Amino acid sequence: MKRVEFLKKTLQMGLAAGGMFMFNGSKTLAQSGKGKSGQKPKDPHQKFKENWIKSLMENLKQQFDEKTRIKLMESCGRDCARRGAIRLAESCKGNVKKMVEILAKDLGKENNYIEGNVVHLEWNKCLCELVAEGPDRLPETYCYCSQGWILEMFETAADKSVEVELLQSVKRGAASCKFIVRL
Repeated sequence: MKRVEFLKKTLQMGLAAGGMFMFNGSKTLAQSGKGKSGQKPKDPHQKFKENWIKSLMENLKQQFDEKTRIKLMESCGRDCARRGAIRLAESCKGNVKKMVEILAKDLGKENNYIEGNVVHLEWNKCLCELVAEGPDRLPETYCYCSQGWILEMFETAADKSVEVELLQSVKRGAASCKFIVRL
């Protein structure tokens, strides 16, 4: 195995392991009613997980160029889509408009629509199950995971390559997450 492949696989395993720890912690907080809207402070384990993800993102920034970081995070997002949500995209194969309509039902029709060959996606909260509950801010690299998720979903639904552009995100400090998909 080449060194670059080894590093990528190692980072993917680290992201997956960290993500699983965060996901389980987020579930626990959500079930117990704690978190941002609750009165009790965050569980120390949850805080540890959040700091671990932040550290991972900072280390990626220090050790890899931007193009490599984006490619890695997009790969993680594509993998995330393939592990569950891809069934939605497969059920809409050849009908991107149908997929946008399904997404708009949950995310709001006013901000999720198709206009010609451009899909507009916007939501006012982070939808990533791994980090939605925290931390409030993450390094810019993290949100390319969502870009990869959208790429996988829309390429599957469109049955062709698409382009996705991340315009802004909640975890970067914006009021909403916005993406454009060019079909």
